[in-house]
Amino acid sequence: MTKFDITAVINGHAEGLLAHASLNSLSRSADAAAAAGLRVEMLAVLDKPNALTLQVFEEYASRREDLRIVTVEHGDLGYARNSAADEANGKWIGFLDADDIWCTDWLVAAHKAAEADRRNVAWHPEVNVCFGATPNIYLHVDMEDPSFHVAQLAFTNAWTSLVFTSRDFLRSVPYSGTDFKNNIGYEDWGWNISVINSGGIHKIVPGTSHAIRTRHTSLVKQTTAAGCIPRPSDLFRNAIRNRAGKESERLLSEQAD
Repeated sequence: MTKFDITAVINGHAEGLLAHASLNSLSRSADAAAAAGLRVEMLAVLDKPNALTLQVFEEYASRREDLRIVTVEHGDLGYARNSAADEANGKWIGFLDADDIWCTDWLVAAHKAAEADRRNVAWHPEVNVCFGATPNIYLHVDMEDPSFHVAQLAFTNAWTSLVFTSRDFLRSVPYSGTDFKNNIGYEDWGWNISVINSGGIHKIVPGTSHAIRTRHTSLVKQTTAAGCIPRPSDLFRNAIRNRAGKESERLLSEQAD
């Protein structure tokens, strides 16, 4: 029996003063979930934080005593998310990066969707409002929408990293680390692929949104500049094999008729 329904995780590193708005967002969403009768744990995982970021979090926690801070020394966002999964006491985990914003009802809406679907699902908001260096509107696709094709994951990431999923599933499908030396990166893209390869599915929570800060310098841009790709997976080979098998079954069925 888990102690909490949800662990609301905020990942920080070097966001400095920008983290304050994200902490407020985390608190608002957690309070809305608590008002709906849910038990919410707030967990900050700081990976090699700089002095200002650590100060912002510690000062916030001094006023918000239910915010637990864990410091790790990975220097890798994927591994920091895995540490959050290990530390979490909730049945469900929701990730927020320390420069982004959740809609206030995100935890309530995501929890309702998750509890109604017993499959291994990675839940995402319907809309991302990107602001900052490159403002734009980004719509997530539901894997059960006819417009989705798994092949698109071979050349682009379909979902952001601010996922809501079960703690048990996250522990069974951990994030891979970034390895610039061997041109391996995009931990969220790689994890999204691993979810599908493990029999999971990506779905949207209708009517929800996140605000995503874009910067001139970011981990994604550093990863792109390094010529990285997600960690190799046999997802696409398996998809081709399954498709070929279904086609063979169809041809045999036609011949039998």
